[in-house]
Amino acid sequence: MNPSFETWRAFVFDTGRTFDRKAAAVFRHQIRHLSCYRQFCKELGIEIPEKGDSGSIPLMPIQVFRDAHIRPDYVTRPQAVFRSSGTTGMRRSTHEIADLTLYEESCLRGFSCFYDPQEFSILAYLPGYADNPESSLIAMIDSFIRRDGTGRSRFLPLDRPLTEADLIALSGTESGSRRIMLFGAAFGLLDQLEQGAPDLPPGSVIVETGGMKTHRREMSREQLHEQLAEGFGLSAVDIHSEYGMAEMCSQAWDAGEGRFRTPPWLRISIRNPENPLRELPCGEEGLIGVMDLANVHSLSFFLTQDRGVAWPDGSFRVLGRWDHAELRGCNFLME
Repeated sequence: MNPSFETWRAFVFDTGRTFDRKAAAVFRHQIRHLSCYRQFCKELGIEIPEKGDSGSIPLMPIQVFRDAHIRPDYVTRPQAVFRSSGTTGMRRSTHEIADLTLYEESCLRGFSCFYDPQEFSILAYLPGYADNPESSLIAMIDSFIRRDGTGRSRFLPLDRPLTEADLIALSGTESGSRRIMLFGAAFGLLDQLEQGAPDLPPGSVIVETGGMKTHRREMSREQLHEQLAEGFGLSAVDIHSEYGMAEMCSQAWDAGEGRFRTPPWLRISIRNPENPLRELPCGEEGLIGVMDLANVHSLSFFLTQDRGVAWPDGSFRVLGRWDHAELRGCNFLME
């Protein structure tokens, strides 16, 4: 019998169980109920373990979200569908969300591991939810905005720059003042600066959500953060980042230290691109692997196409995309 959505929510966020024990249970659940993952493990000769550490769980190439139907046998209709960004005509990854409450709880709990939601008014220089309901990022920020009882958090209009009046309205009165957190893709935040956006108040935080390859030129994350700090009148430690994707129900956060950290139910490992079944030692550059237990109703264990490097404390950096031609091991697994 498949446990209820409520039971799985409690299980994923249960702090009384180790990550490895929970990952093993999610693995057994998915190999039983997700046919493409069951076939993948069968081809690799991997059987359902009763115990074991998460390092023995195989990661399926992320292309499966684009090329296969990822839905467990007990879900007849998803509550939401997220799709990866892409140009017209491109096949995009599709992530069917069986339990939207679990997704929103994972987002909020993960965010709360690094920030106090009550401390911030959120601005999002991104399309509103009504304009892009298939974006997981927009859905996350929309859920944050809806939870703000002050009514100050909002999506910013994309046809005009941020103004001093906006900042005054958002920060509130002295008795009820809040810090400002501005979310935006790299190109959008740079557009704001070109349009003459004012300095943000002291204590503000900018969270860039990726998109380094702008219509101007490609720049490094360090260069982007330097420009954003100077342009908005903040220090370098006030420029933060979020790492997530349509295929994930959880996110990692860089709260100004130059490394991403994860909530307890999300684990990132760095894999050998020649043999993705093998985890690389800390400090070695490789392919980013994801174990997201909040994906319990889709696929929790997969390999991305991002380069990364990890540290012994579980933090990691994203070093860009990996050339498709170099992913020989990943291509073998997919075949």
